[in-house]
Amino acid sequence: MRPRRMLLLLLWLPLQLNAEPLRLYTWEGYFSDTLLQRWAKANPAVQEIHFDSSDVRDATLARGDADLDLVVINEVSATRLGQDGLLTRLDPRRLPHLAELDPRWRHSCGDYAVPYVWGTLGLLYRSDRLAKAPDSWQPLLQPEPALRGRIAMLEDHDDLLVAPLITLGGAINSDDPELLRRSFALLKAQASAVLTYQYVVSALHNPAYSDRIDLALGYSGDQHLLNAATPGQPWRFTTPREGSLLWVDCVAILSNSAHQAAAERFIDFLNEPRNAVLAPMELHLATPNAGAMRLLPAELRQDPSLFPPSEVLARSQIFSEGPPDTFQTRQRIGSALVGRHEPE
Repeated sequence: MRPRRMLLLLLWLPLQLNAEPLRLYTWEGYFSDTLLQRWAKANPAVQEIHFDSSDVRDATLARGDADLDLVVINEVSATRLGQDGLLTRLDPRRLPHLAELDPRWRHSCGDYAVPYVWGTLGLLYRSDRLAKAPDSWQPLLQPEPALRGRIAMLEDHDDLLVAPLITLGGAINSDDPELLRRSFALLKAQASAVLTYQYVVSALHNPAYSDRIDLALGYSGDQHLLNAATPGQPWRFTTPREGSLLWVDCVAILSNSAHQAAAERFIDFLNEPRNAVLAPMELHLATPNAGAMRLLPAELRQDPSLFPPSEVLARSQIFSEGPPDTFQTRQRIGSALVGRHEPE
């Protein structure tokens, strides 16, 4: 029987090695090398394709012809695109490791996606260049002269509006036309001080911007990617005292993927605690996986830049789907800001 078993193994290995990779559409630096290497030992390799704007991601998916299998996405976009038939409705019975998710997060991605990591929107800043650590949206929206031309924002229309809406006393989901108009006015007034609307993690790889950014709008965990590319590791992250966005990034399967079964296995693989723990340990991204939390060292569980304290979470808001006309208004605001800035 031993020669027969060896023959079967030899026949099986080329199938695995030559299998088409799973194509994963994701933010840069979102999946650890250890995780992907573990997966590839007995499965098709994962090929990452990066986006640096959720608006670009959603537009790519909405065309319906993307050659992709999996995508990192938020609940609002996942539900909208899922209802349009572009994402696969997931069956929890086929994903046994969903039971490892903390009940707080278990249903935060809807019917078409599964929670992967979470965090807050806030300020990334160079501690070696700013005399005082920012703790408010004020230095970003109304920067001092020393910060003019040294600020990176985001192209994403919803995230771009979080700071002005909160500063004006509104909710991040507001559909009040006057509040959106005033928020746009704040961002227009700030625009002359902005170096780029490119996502700061991408901008840091651009020679035109790499050493010219001191303050940026970004996400918890980004500081570790920025420090990996900056001598002295000066980057820090803070969530402003006025409140912010609490985000959850999810993983979904495209409905036109030719590798549905493998994509489904990958999502379940992500939720095995030994794999889920790699997000906080290697990438400094908070996990919603309760099983993984039990495996984390105490110093990581108690790190406020990774797992914000309850008072920060209490001040944070979650996006929800708004009326179509509000969605279009927000898109126009983002496009106007980026469009006006590009010629400069």
